Amino acid sequence: MKRPRYFCEHCGAEVGRDASVCPKCGRFFSSVKCPRCGFSGEPFLFRNGCPTCGYSAASGSPAAPKSGRPTASGPLPGWIYAAAFMALAAALAAVLIAAR
Repeated sequence: MKRPRYFCEHCGAEVGRDASVCPKCGRFFSSVKCPRCGFSGEPFLFRNGCPTCGYSAASGSPAAPKSGRPTASGPLPGWIYAAAFMALAAALAAVLIAAR
């Protein structure tokens, strides 16, 4: 019998059916999302696979396919924080100069 498998949308790790947090990346789940059609809903709806398209990764198959969109994999690079700080400092300087 095929049993549905569940995967973290953020890191791709396999998670338990009733998991509310990914054991690998620590992200919280509010619903289950089908990797094939994108349908989202409560875990009980996916008891026998996706209720919309019927997708269910067989227990011997590789991990569910990843979506084409990028996922968060950790903190942002330092240059992004530096650029944001510089932009904030420039805006603050402009406001202070305009206030004179």
